[in-house]
Amino acid sequence: MSFETALEDEAALAPLPFGRDRYVPAILTRQGERLAIRSLSESTRAAMTPLFVVHPIDNRPGTDEPVRTVTTHLSKLARQLSGDWGRSPAFVDLRFLDTSAPLEDGLHPLVSFVMQCRERGLPLAPAISGVHSPSYREAAVEASKAAHTSLALRLSSDEWANIGTPLGDGYVQGLVTETGRDPQELHLILDVEEVPSSAMVAAAIRGVLRGLPFSNQWASVTVLGTAMPAGTQEVGRDGEKHLSRREWDLWRALTDTDYRRPSFGDYGVQNPDPISNFDPRFMDSSAQLRYTTPNTWFVVRGRGMKAVDGGADQIRGLAERIVSNPEIYSGRDFSWGDWWLWEVVNNGAAPGRQGVWRKVTTNHHLTYVVDQLANLLGS
Repeated sequence: MSFETALEDEAALAPLPFGRDRYVPAILTRQGERLAIRSLSESTRAAMTPLFVVHPIDNRPGTDEPVRTVTTHLSKLARQLSGDWGRSPAFVDLRFLDTSAPLEDGLHPLVSFVMQCRERGLPLAPAISGVHSPSYREAAVEASKAAHTSLALRLSSDEWANIGTPLGDGYVQGLVTETGRDPQELHLILDVEEVPSSAMVAAAIRGVLRGLPFSNQWASVTVLGTAMPAGTQEVGRDGEKHLSRREWDLWRALTDTDYRRPSFGDYGVQNPDPISNFDPRFMDSSAQLRYTTPNTWFVVRGRGMKAVDGGADQIRGLAERIVSNPEIYSGRDFSWGDWWLWEVVNNGAAPGRQGVWRKVTTNHHLTYVVDQLANLLGS
């Protein structure tokens, strides 16, 4: 594999520095989410810099044997992701893969994946943190140099909580030194993951932002999080419920003028923990839609797909609960996802299955957040 870097006329490292008007969604690279970004409008795509989180490899049902090798997984994904997202810069994190051994090409999995994507025109900046091994972080630096990209420090709450103290500042300085880069070439992501209380987390984040080393030097600063639970059982069979988007409330509370105000990031309509141990032989999943509204997700939930009174066709009734409510539905022309909901309810379009439903609600969500940010910030 060639280690050719970016085009010779590229002076800056991708992604370029950006401000708080840019949206940084963490997007799992499963099919539903990938196809959701493929169907975004050009204007929505132009307002985003995603963090692609490579999805784990499932095991064969009833075994600990993966369904494919890491080499196959990443080679296939490099083709898919470059086709679905295109050539716009993004971040990437392989934390859910076993990257301890070289691939069949002899390269570290991260280096191999970043370079495969770069050769297809997609520049990916690796995201690193303390959850990654030293060898992974070393590979991230190598990959970023070869692909002519910047790097991101994606810090968990255990890592960013002490920022503003000698211990926390020293930790951040150590990671910066490890990269061999100036802060101007590094993007900082403060990852809250699950947001239990917007007020409580906002108070903690304010302290971090006020004491942030290199505050105005980072290429960008993003607060990333979600209030989407791992499951929506609380909605109940045939139920509906508004679940608070506490991560949006958190970001909107960070408006003080004595610190650098961050960009907004979330996990779409997904919880940060990807469920990779689903065994279809013994487990069932319910039909559901997670529809983004100004401050909540309106979740409509049906019955198990295997139930006698379940199946995919029940999605029509769930979609109708959204489309028939003018206080919730954004309109047929708002996004591809909204168009699909309209077609299923009014024109008998095929109901699809879980992957399609995730595509629909993710596509609507990403479009909705970009629109919210533009309206709020006047861009």
